[in-house]
Amino acid sequence: MRGVVFLGDRECCVKDFPDPIPGPGEVLVRMQATGICGSDLHVYRTDKEAAKRRGDRIPGHEPSGVVEQVGEGVNNVKVGDRVSVYHYLGCGHCKYCASGNMMWCRQARGYGGPIDGSHADFVIADERNCVLLPDKVSFIDGAFIACAGGTAYSAMRKLGVSSHDTVAIFGLGPVGLSGVIVARAMGGKVIGVDIVDERVNLAKRLSADAAVNSQKEDAMSTIRSLSDGEGADLAFEASGSADGRSNAVTCLRRGGKVVFCGAGSNEKVINPGELIGKQLTLMGSFVLSLGLAWDLVNFTARHNLRFEDAVTHRFSIEDAPEAYRLADEGRTGKVVFVWD
Repeated sequence: MRGVVFLGDRECCVKDFPDPIPGPGEVLVRMQATGICGSDLHVYRTDKEAAKRRGDRIPGHEPSGVVEQVGEGVNNVKVGDRVSVYHYLGCGHCKYCASGNMMWCRQARGYGGPIDGSHADFVIADERNCVLLPDKVSFIDGAFIACAGGTAYSAMRKLGVSSHDTVAIFGLGPVGLSGVIVARAMGGKVIGVDIVDERVNLAKRLSADAAVNSQKEDAMSTIRSLSDGEGADLAFEASGSADGRSNAVTCLRRGGKVVFCGAGSNEKVINPGELIGKQLTLMGSFVLSLGLAWDLVNFTARHNLRFEDAVTHRFSIEDAPEAYRLADEGRTGKVVFVWD
């Protein structure tokens, strides 16, 4: 099979690997779609020494495809099933694994990190990690469910978005754009904020009620004007920037709630006086549980959602160097690898 390998300093290549063989309780999934995530880019940008230590580990953690082969003892997944693969493995026995929160397991292993990921023709998955996709949910939507869309869905569930709410979204990369799609489906009035025109315009095409470039317009004024001067009921921070985090708090009305999920700056930006005086609720959110992945498949099918509309570029795995170069510029929607 073909798989991507990082070389360091924003370089990668495609190498040939032996086709993997599923062991007991495992399945082999032939990829049909998988996205490039910001987490992949963090590793792509590391230096050559870090890449050398990493070796030929294949990146990618948004697997979606068709079951090609099953290992011994697999009873609930069969050859030909369409699946999105939940992208964390755990010990299988702790309370976190039992609740489907394998990302919290002390032995958590994420695809593309300590184990080979989905930027390859095949990926090995535990049977329990295979989330079945109905025909009406595309493989690209399945890739979103594995990470970007799933991260947004988990956060919006924490916020409890409804038709009564104005939702401000800071950072309109693939996770923020997924937030636009999910919050609109939940009935919220959505205002997107970014500093890149291409992403602001894409949020508008995805039916955000408003989207602004905060370097050119006063985002706070826009949010207040669309919320009867009170401020947003809810905020979703997906920028990973200090300014985005600070503004996500400042934009809220009294009693508002914000979820932070953007990785990036570690600068401390929260004003305790504002937090206490406005009685705000601040939450963190990290990917999603396995159970929520199943919920999101049903939510996507029921609402006829198309995360795929946030995709701006599709590539063959052979064109990985160009795909990564483009995604690294930070001016696109979602960049995905697809197979015929």
